[in-house]
Amino acid sequence: MSCWMHRPSHRTDTNAQTRSCHGFTLVELLLVLAIIGILSAIAIPSYMGQRRRAQIIGDAMSNARVLAMALESQKAENGIYGAVGAYEWSGSSLPSPNPVPTFSPGDSEMVYSLAIGGSGLAYTLTVIAPQYANATAYQTDQTGTQLARLE
Repeated sequence: MSCWMHRPSHRTDTNAQTRSCHGFTLVELLLVLAIIGILSAIAIPSYMGQRRRAQIIGDAMSNARVLAMALESQKAENGIYGAVGAYEWSGSSLPSPNPVPTFSPGDSEMVYSLAIGGSGLAYTLTVIAPQYANATAYQTDQTGTQLARLE
């Protein structure tokens, strides 16, 4: 803030001084606006990237839980999760044979990979995010333990 000290000419007391402030200068205001602009240019893209990442992880976890519930229903009916093997869903592409006919990823961009092992009594479910160079967005097993997640 631009403030200056001056001595009024109408007073006789030589020690009396008054302070007069007239607000911010244009240069000070422009400097503050430039700093805010620079910080915004750095923060907003980072925030949007984190938001998109959280949305991908949330979708992966949600769809993995739906698939896991379908697998648990199948195990309750048949005693096993399905035939031993590896299965993959991506978009409208379904595996053949489909171990979980009730699950369809719909318009999801992610790839769902299911590996059934242990005589049909164990599985590992991996959700791959092509948006992040085919990184594993989420991975779980038949116990519901999270084995991996996009960091």
